[in-house]
Amino acid sequence: MGKLTVVSPTEAWLEGGRVAPRWRRRGVATALFAHRIAYAQERGFRVVRFSTASDNTPIHRAGRRFGFRRIAALRRYEAAALKGDPSGRARNADAGAIRRALGPLIQFEAGWEWRTLTVSDVRRAIARRRAFVAGRGVEAAAIIGGSSDGSLLVRAIGGKGRALRELLVALRAEAARRGLDDVSFYASGAAQRRAARSAGYRPPWTGAAYLYERSLSRAAGSPRAPSTSTPSTAPRT
Repeated sequence: MGKLTVVSPTEAWLEGGRVAPRWRRRGVATALFAHRIAYAQERGFRVVRFSTASDNTPIHRAGRRFGFRRIAALRRYEAAALKGDPSGRARNADAGAIRRALGPLIQFEAGWEWRTLTVSDVRRAIARRRAFVAGRGVEAAAIIGGSSDGSLLVRAIGGKGRALRELLVALRAEAARRGLDDVSFYASGAAQRRAARSAGYRPPWTGAAYLYERSLSRAAGSPRAPSTSTPSTAPRT
């Protein structure tokens, strides 16, 4: 089996790739990859992505064979909730600055699923009081999601230096204010990893989530991509 999830009118996500042990090494996984990519292209999607574990080398090879490139190595960090002063919530006027401070992607589920971050996502987060900022102006920003197993989930985060560290500490306080056990996020680079460690965060496991992406050209005569559906929580590819 292999699932293709619609995450936006232009983005498709590959997940749930599974082959029964007795049928492995017979080209089944390759056929599923090819079929889903062709399906996405025929329907006018512009980009397709998937994620997998950093040690899943067969999937890394398959991705490269089908023209995917690795765009991120995301390592999870978490820290216990800590009493203190929560970070400042963002204002409507901060939307543009928050979008610039954050990275290009946002998690759309609690697992290893990401899609393009939009200004609409930022405005929606501000309206729901789920956007936080730190530093002079907006030097660091975060968008939080709901909770999962007692953990406050950070769906997108960005910034630098002291402001990012202060924001990560404040998010621990926000988790405590909500009565949660801890806070977690995925660091996308060395600067975020340094800030995380300085703020008391540690990786719960040694691996990382590798995120792969392939751009698609619209096939001649292909229909427009369908409207966004509710993303599935099926296992990652």
